[in-house]
Amino acid sequence: MLNRVIYGLCLVTLLFFIIKDSWEPAPISPYGVVGLTHAHKKSFDGKGVVIAVLDEGFDTDHNTLKNNFSYVNRHNTINKRTRDISESLVFQNGKYVFDSHGTHVTGIILELAPQVEIIPIKIDGFAGDQNFVKALQLAADSPAHIVNISMKLSYTGREISPNVRLALFQLAQAGKLIVIAAGNDASALQEQAYTASLVELSTHPLMQQRLLLVGASSYKEGKETLAEFSNFPGEYAFKRNETYFITAPGDNVKSTITGGLFGEKSGTSMAAPMVAGAAGLLKQAYPHLSAEDINHLLLQTARKVSLDGKVLPTRQFGAGILNLKAAFE
Repeated sequence: MLNRVIYGLCLVTLLFFIIKDSWEPAPISPYGVVGLTHAHKKSFDGKGVVIAVLDEGFDTDHNTLKNNFSYVNRHNTINKRTRDISESLVFQNGKYVFDSHGTHVTGIILELAPQVEIIPIKIDGFAGDQNFVKALQLAADSPAHIVNISMKLSYTGREISPNVRLALFQLAQAGKLIVIAAGNDASALQEQAYTASLVELSTHPLMQQRLLLVGASSYKEGKETLAEFSNFPGEYAFKRNETYFITAPGDNVKSTITGGLFGEKSGTSMAAPMVAGAAGLLKQAYPHLSAEDINHLLLQTARKVSLDGKVLPTRQFGAGILNLKAAFE
């Protein structure tokens, strides 16, 4: 009799854990959070769209990326003018290592839009603001539809210099959609001189509504929040956060890294290429749309409610979280 009771208790316990597991929310990848499956079901892959990536280094031999650098291979002048587009070597933790930042950013774009052409423009951020100006001018002169910038455009870390500011105006007036990472200071944009200058630029008439700032969201254990490191719009008088700021997954995003490998990185640097890749898909689907049209479409269709059913406040999330499904519908 006792054996039957023990057996019954074991069976009940086993059934409990089976049922409990079935109640837990299924894990969703960062790419799934933005509705990428819906876009790919419509057979959009970014073909015919060109995206320039301004960053610190690129592993152009990575098997996942090298076919998308065909523009550089066809135009040697671009290759020469960007100098070395190989991976950056940096001193970290007492030794020299290759920095995979640009490689990781590019891989995120290609996860969303695997057929886009990438123009990698390498920037040495320690060489002064003039290097930012040259990179922005290269992007303006290129056939890129979208420009992703996942690095700080200030050598000093303070507000954007007049020369860089002018180069950004020229980039916008060349018809490019400019996607910039909002930064990882876990603070309101207005609290930092650099990010405050980005906000001012985003609403400047000369930008022609072609600049989009991107914060990072996090989805863990069924809860969707602003990533703990992400900058956010905050409470500004006379500033409508939903007109220039969007959020996308940027926490533990898997993508390409140096040496043909894959790894996870976190930051608004990872959220920005999510938006750039999504913009590439929309440009393919609706080629007649201008940069500001795509900007408006992304903002207007951003998700306003978290996956766990909570309203996303504009002071943290701006327009909301990138939502490709709604954008295509």
